Amino acid sequence: MAVPGSGTLSMKAMAQEALYGTYGSGTITGSIGLYALVNGGNQNSGNTYPAVNQDCLPNPANRSSLQLTAVVAAMGGGSSTYYYNSSFGNASNLVVGNQLFTNATLGSFVPGDSYTQDGTTGSTTICGNGQILSLGVGSNGLITSITCINP
Repeated sequence: MAVPGSGTLSMKAMAQEALYGTYGSGTITGSIGLYALVNGGNQNSGNTYPAVNQDCLPNPANRSSLQLTAVVAAMGGGSSTYYYNSSFGNASNLVVGNQLFTNATLGSFVPGDSYTQDGTTGSTTICGNGQILSLGVGSNGLITSITCINP
């Protein structure tokens, strides 16, 4: 079965279609996160939804990515490379509200934490020019703060 082309649509029925291929029947656990329903995964959802056809634009939207390199989490660990939607261009164009991901296919969010990055020049840094980045990331990989600090 498929989502009907006319009539009233239901989030629950669309979630059932995504999980079981049966619009309007099947068990849905917990809340339904629209992001997860459209993009796959379980962000803000009780179920884990499959990724939609990633070869079809605009659904989902642009899935190509660029790198944000040499990022270190406050909670420890080594230097990591994170990814963001390539439609933003250079990393210096990122702003509060953009999302960061742990993989190049933009399917897994960076965990909420505080991060730093040494500011070498180049397209993979936010601050550049020797500045140090202080970056806050909240739930769903959303950037909550960006501060460039002169050492």
